[in-house]
Amino acid sequence: MLTFPKHETYQDSQVSWLNEVPNHWRVELGRNYLRPKNVKNIGNHVKTVLSLSYGKIVIKPKEKLHGLVPESFETYQIVEPGDIIVRATDLQNDRTSLRIGLVQDHGIITSAYLCLSPSKQIDPRFTYMHMIC
Repeated sequence: MLTFPKHETYQDSQVSWLNEVPNHWRVELGRNYLRPKNVKNIGNHVKTVLSLSYGKIVIKPKEKLHGLVPESFETYQIVEPGDIIVRATDLQNDRTSLRIGLVQDHGIITSAYLCLSPSKQIDPRFTYMHMIC
C-alpha cells in the first residue's frame, strides 16, 4: 500500500471525489501534468519487455517471449519508472484498476498502450492512485 506524508493543514478540494487536500496544493487539470509519451525502441537497444498484467507492470520472462510476439521490438515504446500505462482498448474489463499500471522498471511495452509521463512537479504514485479510483 502506498503511503504519503501527513500535512499540517488541509482545504476542501472542491472536487466531489477528492475530499480534502493539503493547503499548499492547487487543484488543476491532469493534462497540465501528464504528457503522452511514445519513444520507440529504434535499434532494439532496450531488451527488458514489460507487460500490463492485472493492473501491474511486470517484467515478461524471456521464456514467455514466443507465440504472438513481434520479430522485432522496435515498434515497442520505451518506458521509465514513474510512467503510467493505460490500456484503453480493454473494453471487456470494466475495472479501471486493471487497465492502468505504474511503471517500476526501465523497459519496453507495446505501443498499443498509452504511456503518460508525469511532470516532475507531481508524485506519479499519487497520480496513479487517483486514476484507478
